[in-house]
Amino acid sequence: MMLKIGEKLFKYRDYTPIPFVIVTLFYAAADRNSLLIGSISMILGECIRLIGVSYIGGVSRTKTYSTGQKLINGGPFSFVRNPLYLGNLFLSTGIIILANVNIFFVLAFVVFFFCQYIPIVLWEESNLKQIFGTEFEEYMQKVPRWIPALRPKTRSDNKVSPEFLASIRSEKNTLFAAIVLYLLILWRSGYFDGLVSAITAQL
Repeated sequence: MMLKIGEKLFKYRDYTPIPFVIVTLFYAAADRNSLLIGSISMILGECIRLIGVSYIGGVSRTKTYSTGQKLINGGPFSFVRNPLYLGNLFLSTGIIILANVNIFFVLAFVVFFFCQYIPIVLWEESNLKQIFGTEFEEYMQKVPRWIPALRPKTRSDNKVSPEFLASIRSEKNTLFAAIVLYLLILWRSGYFDGLVSAITAQL
């Protein structure tokens, strides 16, 4: 049952946060502290994603499950099994913090995030066990699922080289969406009021 739920959530994972986005924009009231903390969280999250995608490639963008021919266990995947989802957590939570809606709203989003991604991860791990068998089971025993290890837990035999330029191209939609939401939150919070007034005065 949980695996079926995970499969469904995986397909619609880009759309399930929309209600949170709507509330975030409607009640946005960013201040100095929320801008600082939210921006740091967003930058950290996107950096984690960029590094992760540079190792795993464009397969991370698919809406139906797929994987490469090799188990990726180098780079960030040697510290934690789900670096991309960890990046998602920092990026999306950063947006919520930035808007400064309510601390309970932030906590509700974090709970929602794990309620969505725990079934997704269980479903993905089930698939990876079928594809890579013992190799993936050994990887699971060494590398933590959510909390990164302080040092690499695996040594990659696949010699996968990170492709950072390809990673940036793959991440362009995520980057664009994050920038647009950032600007919209600033606008809803009144940060552009002075700029608009200055432009209007010049017309």
